[in-house]
Amino acid sequence: MAGTIRLRCVVQIVPIAGALALGAAAVGAEGGWTVGAAMPTARSELAAAALDGRVYVAGGLAQFGATPAFEMYDPAADRWQKLAPLPEPLHHFGMAALDGRIYVSGGYGGISFTPDKAAVWAYDPVADRWSRVADMPAPRAAHAMAALGDRLYVVGGVGPRPAELLVYDPAADRWATAPAPLPTPREHMAAVALDGRLYAVAGRWRDRGNLAVLEVYDPQQQSWTRGRDMPTPRGGITAAALDGRIHVTGGEAFDPGRTFDAHEVYDPASDTWNVAAPLPTARHGLASGVTAGRWHVIGGGTKAGALTVISLSDRVETFAPEAGAP
Repeated sequence: MAGTIRLRCVVQIVPIAGALALGAAAVGAEGGWTVGAAMPTARSELAAAALDGRVYVAGGLAQFGATPAFEMYDPAADRWQKLAPLPEPLHHFGMAALDGRIYVSGGYGGISFTPDKAAVWAYDPVADRWSRVADMPAPRAAHAMAALGDRLYVVGGVGPRPAELLVYDPAADRWATAPAPLPTPREHMAAVALDGRLYAVAGRWRDRGNLAVLEVYDPQQQSWTRGRDMPTPRGGITAAALDGRIHVTGGEAFDPGRTFDAHEVYDPASDTWNVAAPLPTARHGLASGVTAGRWHVIGGGTKAGALTVISLSDRVETFAPEAGAP
């Protein structure tokens, strides 16, 4: 590894009015961060997916606008490799891996922030080639996508009917709309699949600003339930499942603009949040993937809002929970 940072924190969040009802109680959690080889293309509003022990990183806003860059990080070798670029420059799109392929959905193109893209692309790592599959039923951007079972789920974002939960069946190359929409519309959120359920985490929404909402979708029941709110409301986050828990970090806020290094961990078994060692470099619009029990947090912008484009990050920071730690 290029460097090592050992961080520990034991934080007790003091409940404010109504905090216990929202489930904002937290206890300490320990773990360590290490710094890996820098990503070749510094960028923000990118996406990533882990597959076969490697993390694939696509698109985003780079120095001259949207980029089609597609690069693979091998954590075991701490080395990057450039791969066949996206068929078009994209940012604020969804990305997930399923059955040996990587899928990219929707997003914005160029320097546009018009949600007019419904295209879905599939990447074959053996052939190093992209192909187009069935479009989503409607355009979507600033959303999240996750693989659950043998399906892909697109949740949240902006575009026509953004609360609709979209479901893709790769075997049939067909999209459907789940009967239960996302209860709390939002974008710049995260979606994590864990133990047969889909977790929609935080985000923001128009005049409501940053949200702490956690909602859980059960595909068997085709229904949503509300989990305990995350301690720190924020959008522009990244999240992943690690050791049976959901880790969330990064994000941004406005007025005044700031980025977050907060690292909070949700335990579905107890419906509680813990506070873990903070992200070494506060940033938003970042991406991540888990390999071999380690969480690799990549890229982003260190300044909020429009200042993203002058604060693009190439950082790779990896978290490993200590034995027995949440």
